[in-house]
Amino acid sequence: MKNFLCIAAITLSSFAGASDCDSKFSKDRLIHFQNEFFLKEKQILSDKNLSSKAFRTQPDPLKPPSNPPAPTFKQGYLPLVLVNNSTLPDEDVYVLITGKTVDSSSQVWGQVNTTLGAGFGNVSLANVSNTDNSSTFSVPLSSLPRGSTGRVVYLPQIRSGIIWFSMSKPLNMGVNNLSIVQPNFTNSQDPNYATNFDIFELTYLAAGSPQIAADATAVSFFSIPLYGYLAGATSASSNTGLYQPRSYIMGQLATKFNQAVEHPEWSKLILKQGDSIIRCLSTGKSISASGFDANYLNNSSYGYDFIDELWTKVGSYYKNNNLTMSVTTTAPAGTFTYTGSVQGDNTFKFTSLDSGNPGEVTFLTPTTTPTPTGTTTYNIFSALNLTNPTNPPTAGTAADAISKLFEEALIAGLLPTTNTLSLSYLSQNQSNFYQVNPNLSTAGQTTGPWYDLYSKVLHGLGSIYTFGFDEPLWPQVLLEAPFVENSTYLGITIGSVK
Repeated sequence: MKNFLCIAAITLSSFAGASDCDSKFSKDRLIHFQNEFFLKEKQILSDKNLSSKAFRTQPDPLKPPSNPPAPTFKQGYLPLVLVNNSTLPDEDVYVLITGKTVDSSSQVWGQVNTTLGAGFGNVSLANVSNTDNSSTFSVPLSSLPRGSTGRVVYLPQIRSGIIWFSMSKPLNMGVNNLSIVQPNFTNSQDPNYATNFDIFELTYLAAGSPQIAADATAVSFFSIPLYGYLAGATSASSNTGLYQPRSYIMGQLATKFNQAVEHPEWSKLILKQGDSIIRCLSTGKSISASGFDANYLNNSSYGYDFIDELWTKVGSYYKNNNLTMSVTTTAPAGTFTYTGSVQGDNTFKFTSLDSGNPGEVTFLTPTTTPTPTGTTTYNIFSALNLTNPTNPPTAGTAADAISKLFEEALIAGLLPTTNTLSLSYLSQNQSNFYQVNPNLSTAGQTTGPWYDLYSKVLHGLGSIYTFGFDEPLWPQVLLEAPFVENSTYLGITIGSVK
């Protein structure tokens, strides 16, 4: 290297009329030459993926990554740009697409064309068959065409689409009664249990309103940071998801859980195999796996019983105060104000005096049995209807809307309150989510927490759904856009899995 630099110095010095390397080519000029030539060349090669990553500028892992530039477009297809920052090579990162046909008549696989040619990267929808397995339709990123800063697949119209990402091996999902059997990620006997995987949701419908909707979700669990970008978004944001390294996110979850007063329960959400973290379960999913306490909200062993103070004991908050809620329904169509209070049998009855009101709505008496999946705590954290969790009312009815609004407020820590609950009230109080409620007794304020701590931690890191009815709590998570040819595309950056 020393000889080469001297030759380079002699060459440059000759243009200045010099003939002596030592006397005419200073150290400063040599450094300048190296900076101007070699480092620029290294950067050019690095940008073209032709040199060692050691020469690349490493981004700050705690800052959002750059949005991927537009790829090549294809008529009628939605380009999906997949940027691999996982730390694993493209051949070890698998992608799988599932969803429904446009008319919802069938579940489908996304069959990716991995053959060089005009259709390279195109996705076609294949109706599921009972003999299918997802491994047939999973492809490594290395088999996809390159585009902008990642790999590209081209999606046709798809309803309820799920983009599955798995590390090191494809997912193993069969089909039963023409329905894809998703992984039982809490069961160590499931073939996918130890696989690191996660999902991103999207729908692309030409007749949809909006035509494109996409979101990052951790409603069931968190395992891989996925950060989305929708070009041409007309929603409140054009980005959704988490981007910090997996180890950092898991560390934040573990730390915040451990700091909770009732930390032995919250720490159960982190699922481990030996010393390795498999994934972090949402609160409801942890309950269903006999992890988190199925009666957490209704268990005096914590020195406090939240449901008792809110609902069931003599002198409970809502035996002494009314809860007023304003909901908009579609059956019948209208906006109605309901006032509710707890009755002598501990049912929670809501009535409306509005003209044309749809009648009374009654929540069942809280129960602590059966466990783990029949309790009121489980129903609330799992977003099951409080009027009838096993046979829920039709979407858009008052019984549906009131139960959802009640659970949303409880999950966010806004209950108890004498304020009128509504969707606008939720959006106006976003800064007050997941805090100790001052309307609780002293015991209630010094135990718990009596909201969803899982949601608090993940929402503190970024924009992602964590609860079944999270849309009114966090409307900015959902990305929406019209489909515009040669303009609209969705980018998903896979964050570090280390």
